Amino acid sequence: MGFFTLETAQAQLLPGGNFGPWIWDLELKAEQVGPGGVRLRLPYSDRIARPGGVVIGQAMMAMADTIMVLAICEKLGRFATLATISQTTNFLRAAVRQDVTAAARAVKVGRTTAFGEVDLFVDGSLDPIAQVLSTFAVLPDGAGAFNRADQR
Repeated sequence: MGFFTLETAQAQLLPGGNFGPWIWDLELKAEQVGPGGVRLRLPYSDRIARPGGVVIGQAMMAMADTIMVLAICEKLGRFATLATISQTTNFLRAAVRQDVTAAARAVKVGRTTAFGEVDLFVDGSLDPIAQVLSTFAVLPDGAGAFNRADQR
């Protein structure tokens, strides 16, 4: 059994969870969690779209960063204080007036550094619309808490 259940992963994405208000505003939905990775859904909304209904890259990149935190914690089997070192996003095509789903996998998690991959899709398609490579610092326990950004 993994660290997260679907319910505990979802709770992290809601007010009172461990992410900031701008993540809560995305209304991300946890769809799958387990040792093989994490899957989230970004529901389409006019708030995250350009004129014409194209989902903005900023929302998808925030989703990718968030899902990697969950995937790394799942792989570690605990909450950890993580800091994004790098995130490289390649957008392959647009998502237009559609939900975006993301599938994340922690590729290698070491004592101080973690590497992961995220593929983004429009709902119902197996062809990726974006690919993300991430590197995170795994900070020592006690260096900080896995807390919301609006708390000090």
